[in-house]
Amino acid sequence: MVENKKKFDKISVTFLSAYLYCKRKLFIEQVLGIREPAKDVTVIGNIKHSVFDLANKQEEGLVKGISIENKNTVKQLYRETYSKNLKNAIKINKNLLHSLDLDLVDLYKKLWINFNEEAISRARNILSFIDKHNIYGLELWEKLTPKIESEVFVRSDKLELKGKIDRIEKHENKIIPVELKTGKAPKDGVWEGHLIQVAAYLMLLEDQFNKKADEGVVNYINEKEKRTVKMNPFLKEEVIKLKDKVKDLLNNTQVPEMCGHEKKCEKCGIRNECFGLDE
Repeated sequence: MVENKKKFDKISVTFLSAYLYCKRKLFIEQVLGIREPAKDVTVIGNIKHSVFDLANKQEEGLVKGISIENKNTVKQLYRETYSKNLKNAIKINKNLLHSLDLDLVDLYKKLWINFNEEAISRARNILSFIDKHNIYGLELWEKLTPKIESEVFVRSDKLELKGKIDRIEKHENKIIPVELKTGKAPKDGVWEGHLIQVAAYLMLLEDQFNKKADEGVVNYINEKEKRTVKMNPFLKEEVIKLKDKVKDLLNNTQVPEMCGHEKKCEKCGIRNECFGLDE
């Protein structure tokens, strides 16, 4: 039994997947305030997120600057944008990367393979839209679909949920949330935690924007695998039930039992603190 001075009214969507992974770890981190030290996979994941986020925010200016005269340079413009953002993100995190014994140049070369492909893919989409509609500059941006936004914060008093979506694609009649994941993809579908996460975002988007949101995507960027998540009534019910369980856990004073999963415990950065609670 521990003292719990925090009060959780709205539950973060990421807490839902964290609960499924290990509810004891979630309790220790969020209620007791004991956080896991930075890992290389986490830092690299954050760098990837920041590059995608900045590139998406820069896209409006880039597209508005496209004209019939510079159409042939669009691919190069996108590549330069992603390359610059990647270099800056690595530079900003250089001290942390050095502490993890990661070579900055090697890391850039490794990450650039995926970002180069992403840049070319995005440029091809723009060029295809231009060829189809023969429009440029401001008109091109205004009519371009889908438009992409990054790091979109959503919340709902009714659902008692909140979260930040990695990316949303705004189409004319629907919104598609996209979650960027750097880990391995399952053989089929998506991991359970990712399924719940996307489902919760779909519910939040519909509630906040009053616009159709019944399909989301999990992009396992390291493996170039995009998996679709379809919403259904059973999934909605599962999200609500899980939210209530998480809320009860975080507003409680009882430390949950260990997950009993040896491999999870071996990899856990707060293993010693966790084991020490039962001594």
